[in-house]
Amino acid sequence: MAEISYMKIKKIVYIYMFLPLWSFIALYLHSILGGLFLIILLIFSLINIKVKQKKVRKGKRKRKIIRICFPKEKPEDVIQIQIRYLIIFAIVAVIWSFLGGQGNFYYQSPDWGCRNAIYRDIIYREWPVVYQDYNKALVYYIGYWLPAAAITKLIGFVVSNIYLTEIAFVIGNIFLWIWTSIGIFLTEMLLFTYTKPRSNYRQLLVPIVLVFFSGMDVVGVVQGIIADGKQWGMHIEWWCDGLQFSSLTTCLFWVFNQAIVPWLAILCVLQEEKLHNYVFIGICAFAAGPIPMVGIAVYMLLNGMYKGIDSIVNKNVKGFLEEIFSPVNCLAVFILPVFLLYYKSNQALNNGVAGVTSGVLSVFKLATISDEFIGNVILFLILEAGIYLALLYRNYKYDIFYYITVITILIAPFIKIGVQSDFVMRFSIPTVMVMAAMCLRYLVNYDVSKVTDKFSKYIFIILCVCLVIGAMTPMTEFFRGYSTMLQTGKIVNVCDDIKTFNQDIPSNNFTAHDYKNSAFFKIFMPNK
Repeated sequence: MAEISYMKIKKIVYIYMFLPLWSFIALYLHSILGGLFLIILLIFSLINIKVKQKKVRKGKRKRKIIRICFPKEKPEDVIQIQIRYLIIFAIVAVIWSFLGGQGNFYYQSPDWGCRNAIYRDIIYREWPVVYQDYNKALVYYIGYWLPAAAITKLIGFVVSNIYLTEIAFVIGNIFLWIWTSIGIFLTEMLLFTYTKPRSNYRQLLVPIVLVFFSGMDVVGVVQGIIADGKQWGMHIEWWCDGLQFSSLTTCLFWVFNQAIVPWLAILCVLQEEKLHNYVFIGICAFAAGPIPMVGIAVYMLLNGMYKGIDSIVNKNVKGFLEEIFSPVNCLAVFILPVFLLYYKSNQALNNGVAGVTSGVLSVFKLATISDEFIGNVILFLILEAGIYLALLYRNYKYDIFYYITVITILIAPFIKIGVQSDFVMRFSIPTVMVMAAMCLRYLVNYDVSKVTDKFSKYIFIILCVCLVIGAMTPMTEFFRGYSTMLQTGKIVNVCDDIKTFNQDIPSNNFTAHDYKNSAFFKIFMPNK
């Protein structure tokens, strides 16, 4: 039997989220001072630093003292879990990531073509990755790959022959599979500490809901077939033109590098009692993907505003300001410009706007509003989130994160990045995880023997039905791999046609052209 609490798990989660950030600054950019700075930042995030006034023994004068302590867990926050269930959680993490393409031993979605090319270049080329022959540099959300790639490079330093063949890439993918499985397992642990399932069989709902939670896309598909005869094939989440809240399985199978750290980050935000570490959590998520970070930032900002108002009402403004301007938050802010400059040098963002912030913000545009668009949005929001949120209202009507979730789903459809639908899909990554967590907590704490209200029983039944309907979406993701295996007659169906970006191909989303003239490379890599 093991005892689990958020305070225990959070330390491991912080280190996991921190490693991609540290790898980028210390290893990828070769900044020793930056690496030391980040280590200090991590240490500060794991301890509490309090400044208090204390009377001197002689006299009535007071002096300020600095007190360092570790956060304490409350007895009611500790949950027991059998070791065999932890093993089940770990097995689910390994299998789920395998089915998503990790390790390159099974089917991979089309998006893996670019991701395999990125990872291969990170493994085989010097850091930071530049393509001198084509005057461009790799600029993407590469943080997630770096820890696994760093271990591979360390092995290559000892056994350099692995770089002469694909062996280095094979080894790197095994480490990436392990890295992803650890991230999923930690996600399960954070869901466990958030929902606090006390009975054994209900604890198994954690991996089940994580894998199978989704909006009710299949209903939208059926509606489209009846109304317009639309056929969406195996990717049913595109049933509403240009709008998609990707299921958790879809995120893992298609954009794992932008999903896992933001999952961990938003689950930490849900369980952080104070705002001390918000900027640290945000920067870690920013290194994994800026668009999911925008979604997390909405939760942080609105919760911060709520706590600020509460501090005014309860006359504790000083305590609130101490949380906002904690050492961790103040130090973490200095990392933000590094990533702003880095992402702005990306060709897709670098549109000639002079300012760093304005250059990034100029990418975001409002969607074109029409009667048809509004109708689509209403139906989309009802099926993807509205029904779930309506069913959960009675249980979460006093939870600020419930209302923030409502706000985020209302924002998402109305903002675009260029002509693509990336914003609504990636911005909603933390939102979908929050809805999954809330549904899971409702299920694990529902006690049939204690519920006498018929309305509550109906809500429980309807929610279960909705979750089963929603599970059709991840099932199609699983079936796609199985179907491809039957068609090709082989188990391994990887998507690895690009190989490398060291060639003359359109790659605006992943590279910076004329990189030497970008502010990032001028400041941080002037000799590259």
